Amino acid sequence: MRKVKMLGLAMMLSLATTAHAYEFEAEQKAAIEQIVSEYVSNHPEIIVKAMQKLEAQENQRHKGEVRIVGESLRSQDSIPSLGDSKRKHYIIDFYDYNCGYCKTMEPLLEKAYKELNCQIVYVDLPILSSQSQQIGVIAQALFNLNPQYFFKFHKIFMNRVGKETSLEFIQEQIKKIGANWDEVLEEMKTNRPQQQIADYVRTSQQLGVRGTPYLIINGQEFRGAIQSYDDLKAMLK
Repeated sequence: MRKVKMLGLAMMLSLATTAHAYEFEAEQKAAIEQIVSEYVSNHPEIIVKAMQKLEAQENQRHKGEVRIVGESLRSQDSIPSLGDSKRKHYIIDFYDYNCGYCKTMEPLLEKAYKELNCQIVYVDLPILSSQSQQIGVIAQALFNLNPQYFFKFHKIFMNRVGKETSLEFIQEQIKKIGANWDEVLEEMKTNRPQQQIADYVRTSQQLGVRGTPYLIINGQEFRGAIQSYDDLKAMLK
C-alpha cells in the first residue's frame, strides 16, 4: 500500500514539474506532506543515507578542486618555486613565517626537492600576526625583483627559532642578501606584492584552509606538519 502511495506521490510531483499550469489544492498539498512526513518518520535511515551521499559528493568535489588548484599554482611563474612543473612530483606549501611547524618541515621539503624529483611551491599565508603579513609582503616583493633574493631571505626566516621581525632587522637581512631596500620599497609601492599575497589568502579560503602548514602533495591535500622524511617519501610514491 505504501509503495502505491509513494508512486502516486512521484506521479503528482512529476505533473507539477512538467505542467506548470497545474496547481495542487490545499488538501492535496497537505496529503502529500503527510505521506512524506510519515515515510521519513518510519524510515529515518533515508535521511542518514542522503546525508552520507551529500557528504561523499562534497568530498569528491573538494578533492577535484584541490587537484585543479594544485596544478594551477605549480604552473604560475609569479609564485616562488624550487624546480618547475616538469618534475614528477610537486608539493604546494602554504606557510607562515611565524609558524613553528612550518619551519620544522623546511629541511624535509628542501631534501625532497634535491632527492625526489619534486617541485616545491611556496605559497605564503600570513595569518598568525601582522608581523607575518609584513614579512610576507617583503618576501614577495623580493621575489618579484629577483627570485634568488627571495630564496636567500626565505631561508633566513624559516631557519630562525626566534621571532625577531623588527623592520630594522629585516632591512639588515635584505642588505646581507645583496638586495636594495629602496628597490623593495618601490616594488611595494606598486601594490603588486600585496595583491599577490591577497590572492594566496583567497585561494586558501577557497580550499577551506584553517591553519598552517597546509600542503597539496601531488594533487592531494594534507593538513598539518609532516613528521619525518620517510613519511614524506611515502606520500610521493
